[in-house]
Amino acid sequence: MSAKLPSRATIGTALAVVGALFIGYIGVSYLLAPQSMAPNFGLPTWPHGEGAGFLAVKGVRDVVSGLVIASVVLAGNRRVLGWVMLATALIPIGDMFIVLFSGGAPSTAFGVHGATALAVAVAGGLLLSGSRPRSSARLA
Repeated sequence: MSAKLPSRATIGTALAVVGALFIGYIGVSYLLAPQSMAPNFGLPTWPHGEGAGFLAVKGVRDVVSGLVIASVVLAGNRRVLGWVMLATALIPIGDMFIVLFSGGAPSTAFGVHGATALAVAVAGGLLLSGSRPRSSARLA
């Protein structure tokens, strides 16, 4: 007997679920303990005092990103999930460039943000390549 391997769409969905949980956790961590999380972002300095509110902005952004992905997973449309994942990959790409252009560590820019963008894009690609487009229904 041969075991059936999971489909590309199944692997992509699993990656999306893991990604949604992970980014949600990161977001909550930025909201609850921003000063302990900020150094891990890769910037040489981070906001203190009144500017520390910007760390909460990242926290909210990450929590909402996780919720958007989870919502589409729960809706059950893998093709839409693939497009959402590809669009979501732009966030860590932006973060990578912010770290690089702000004098942050290239190892963190590429190793954290670049790797995250790659994983999210791979999940999106797997979802799109493993699912069929729906009928050509148009939005009204």
